Amino acid sequence: MSTSLAERRTGWALPPQPPENWVGSRWSIALVGALVTASGIPLLRLTDDRSAEALQLVALHAVAGCAALVTAYVLMIQESVTSDVRLRWMAAGYAAVWPLVLLRSAELDGSHVVREPERAAAIGLLAILAVPLFALTSGDSRRRASVLLLPLVALAATAVAVLVLPDLPVLVDQDQSRTGALRAAALALGLLAALAAAYWQRSTARRGGSTWLWVTLGLGLTALGGVVVALGERRFDTSWWIGQLLLTAALVVPALGLSLISAAGYRRQSRRWRQLVAEVADLRAASPLLPGLSVSPEDDEGLPSRLDVRTLIDADLVKVALQPVVQLEDGKVVGFEALSRFGGRVPTDRWFRGASRAGLGGELERLTLRNALALLPDLQADAFLAVNVSPAALEDEQVLALLHGSDLTRVVVEVTEHEAVGDYVDMRAVLRRLRRAGARIAVDDTGAGFASLRHVLMLQPDVVKLDTSLSRAVHYDERQQKLVTALLTFAREVGSVVLAEGIETEEQLVALRELGVPLGQGWHLGVPTIVT
Repeated sequence: MSTSLAERRTGWALPPQPPENWVGSRWSIALVGALVTASGIPLLRLTDDRSAEALQLVALHAVAGCAALVTAYVLMIQESVTSDVRLRWMAAGYAAVWPLVLLRSAELDGSHVVREPERAAAIGLLAILAVPLFALTSGDSRRRASVLLLPLVALAATAVAVLVLPDLPVLVDQDQSRTGALRAAALALGLLAALAAAYWQRSTARRGGSTWLWVTLGLGLTALGGVVVALGERRFDTSWWIGQLLLTAALVVPALGLSLISAAGYRRQSRRWRQLVAEVADLRAASPLLPGLSVSPEDDEGLPSRLDVRTLIDADLVKVALQPVVQLEDGKVVGFEALSRFGGRVPTDRWFRGASRAGLGGELERLTLRNALALLPDLQADAFLAVNVSPAALEDEQVLALLHGSDLTRVVVEVTEHEAVGDYVDMRAVLRRLRRAGARIAVDDTGAGFASLRHVLMLQPDVVKLDTSLSRAVHYDERQQKLVTALLTFAREVGSVVLAEGIETEEQLVALRELGVPLGQGWHLGVPTIVT
């Protein structure tokens, strides 16, 4: 496979549904309310105790509570970008710490549910650790990781019994020997949490690595805080205070780190995205019908009949033509796009439309996909095969079985737009499974209009295919050159590869090469050749 497509270089920091879309929603209202509560409830302690120690402790608890919620919020954004479900579970773990921080803060007249801060810290560690552990040891995880962490799950279950159940009777006297055991449990949980986060970070490789680095650092500080608290002889002594500061830092550090990396990447990409939208608007205003943009009639006149489609499928009259994809820099062929050919004068897209109208769309797509994938073993070993799959076909288990039955490390799944996308959430889940199996995802017709830009944002593809209309006049149209440049800049930012379609002249090839487009296809580079 081409070095341009050899690995997934994820650089997305822009979620499919940016945080601006959350403003005013129930999620943002709930977050603001939770932040107010997290910073306000600790003040209740001052109604009973206004000493300097109480004031300092209230400040620490308020900061810790807010930091836990901010971390959970940013992890949810990171999950929406990377589709790493472990981040969602970790966000749930940090959110679970919040009420535990509040319990530690609401100590009135010496009576409180969690009678020792050390015990609350241990329960907080358990909350951070247990929820992600459940996700990590689920069926989607590697069996090796599950086996390694089974003892940790057993320890977490034991800790629940030891730490939580004795706290339910509020008036039970404190046993000093049990306090030492609880501190040791806090230390053990913190160390294991740090090890688990370090393991996750290593297994994540480049994808989300910086996110997990901050999570690992936070859990490491938690373990260190457990050590220092365990060394303290009594409450409010020097070691105890240092431990409290470290436990607070364990929540503040990941909140600040994750916020900084998310904000920096998001601001940069949103600026590029706004530039793209502006360039498309400018181009569309200058030419409502872009040069070379194919416009298929939406009426059903002249569509193949159901009998015609049925005959085509039953007789397996589908032919496959391969068109080479070339590295523009050196002319090397790095892959092929599989194109369906049905013969006659009826365009391919009209056959698919007629099949869909006749209720045979699924059968026709399965047939064309099977015939295309059958050619993969005959291609040169370092070449990829791009296959066209509609959004509806991605919901077909037989289509997915065909894909997963092939060597997906050499396959680019090009999401076509025969039909509108009904549910991007479900489609992203399907594409995520294909990516995990090694496939790369491409989006067609980028730059043709605002709908194609939304397609790119929602699917976050590995390959961005420039619409033919942007290649036709790119050698003399300054607006098209600016749009191609903007698309290239954004693609580099997010780690995607740009492929220009419709290269039919040497002038187009030279212009696209000078602009920095890495890949291209078109009749000037190689005509589609029927091979079956």
